[in-house]
Amino acid sequence: MQPAQDRFSDRTLVVERNMSSSSAGRRWFFGSIVLVSFGIASLWALNGAWYVLPFAGIEMMVLAAALVAFERHVGDREAITIDGDRVVVERTRMGRTARHEFSRYWAQVVLTPASGRGHSGLAMRSHGRQVEIGDYLTDDQRAAVADELRRRLGT
Repeated sequence: MQPAQDRFSDRTLVVERNMSSSSAGRRWFFGSIVLVSFGIASLWALNGAWYVLPFAGIEMMVLAAALVAFERHVGDREAITIDGDRVVVERTRMGRTARHEFSRYWAQVVLTPASGRGHSGLAMRSHGRQVEIGDYLTDDQRAAVADELRRRLGT
């Protein structure tokens, strides 16, 4: 998977998943895999190995479930807006948007370093509340976004 796309306008940072194919392209991919899989399974079935067909069907159901789960997250995004004396973080997951507001003067950008095989974490924090951001960014991109947010917040 390629790194997420991020854009920082004058006031807003938007982070979205990098979708390398369209919904139509994913449907075409699935249809072609179904044809190839059942084509091969049918040849085996014609040669007496009929039990291959149910396994091909199960395999295609698992692939379909994975693609449906992927499709549910296509519109996921994060937007961080710095507007006057407030910072607004909007996180959209599976069509639901959560909005968090912080005072610009009290907001802190927290970057936790990667530990072991894990990834670094990036969050916006103020008055005991914390919102994780940068889910679709690489560690280097998180560090760059943290620096940019700190610069824009004046911290």
